[in-house]
Amino acid sequence: MEQKFNRHNDPGADNQPKADRSLLYMGIGLGLVIMIMGYLTFYVDDAASVFSGKEEIKTVSVEDSSDVLNENSAMGDEEVRSSLIKFIEVFYTDQKKGYFDPPSYFPSITRTYYNYHNLTYQRIKNIHWKRMADMKNLDLNWIVSTLDYDRSGNELIASYWTKVSYFQPSRNLEVSADIKYEMTINEEGKISSLRELEIKNLVQSPRFSQIDTSLFVENELSPAVNSSEKDILSPAVSESENEGSRYEGKLYDLGNVELAPEYQGGQKALGRFLGSRLRYPARARENNIQGKVYIGFIVEKNGSLTDFKVIRGIGGGCDEEAIRVLKLSPLWKPGYANGKPVRTSYTLPITFQLGN
Repeated sequence: MEQKFNRHNDPGADNQPKADRSLLYMGIGLGLVIMIMGYLTFYVDDAASVFSGKEEIKTVSVEDSSDVLNENSAMGDEEVRSSLIKFIEVFYTDQKKGYFDPPSYFPSITRTYYNYHNLTYQRIKNIHWKRMADMKNLDLNWIVSTLDYDRSGNELIASYWTKVSYFQPSRNLEVSADIKYEMTINEEGKISSLRELEIKNLVQSPRFSQIDTSLFVENELSPAVNSSEKDILSPAVSESENEGSRYEGKLYDLGNVELAPEYQGGQKALGRFLGSRLRYPARARENNIQGKVYIGFIVEKNGSLTDFKVIRGIGGGCDEEAIRVLKLSPLWKPGYANGKPVRTSYTLPITFQLGN
């Protein structure tokens, strides 16, 4: 009570100075302003629009990337051709390196892959490796100069020729051919279809693993036939035989017969026959011409050989010499289909090699 009484009776108590808090309030206000300005700077594209009462109308432009081909429609022919060349080149280069990844080149469902249709990634991969298992030592070279292309709706259709060669274990055949492919590329830049359009210059010849190629070396004269071969080298069919029986009937290739045609006595006997009959042409010897001549012919039902033609030659008279000797061939064992002898097309490689 005393203190309270003293305070009220002290005339100088109300005149003591009080702390000025205006600076504190000013600092708080300035900090809020700085925070607001920072927010507007970093999070608002147009700060003035926040304080204006007008609503800004924005137009959003969406890029149409669904049609890559239409995007490139303004490109010149050479630019499109250049892009196609790069694409096809990489596609085959990857396969030569043993790389085959369907998602990299094909859509989720591929319309056509060779003779198969509507394929998933896994199905395409299975088909590819199954084909490769029966195409050993595949050598595929596409010919850039043959590339042609056209547009069909949203797709680009390219066609081109290739030179292909490989060994087919399932039929023991060496195969070579010129194959025309058609590759269809969709709007996503993926191969929606890949198929063969045309095959030319097809050569299918058995692999002669048992023939001694030294038997095909240069022969100046035809040596006498061994007595052991007299039964094998029976004379060829005479021209007076019934021509109708020789030529009638469907023509089969080696892939469509149950039993392939064969020289009487087998491949070793064929090698001995060719080696004993071939004479190295003088023109080829003078010009050091060597190599393989591929002769195509038909093995008739009765085993005679007809319709000789040079599939692939080396010149210098070697092609003619190969046909001359084959015309001397005795009867072969014919090919068989459905248990019956049939006319069968056959291709035989004959090696000409000069001695030292």
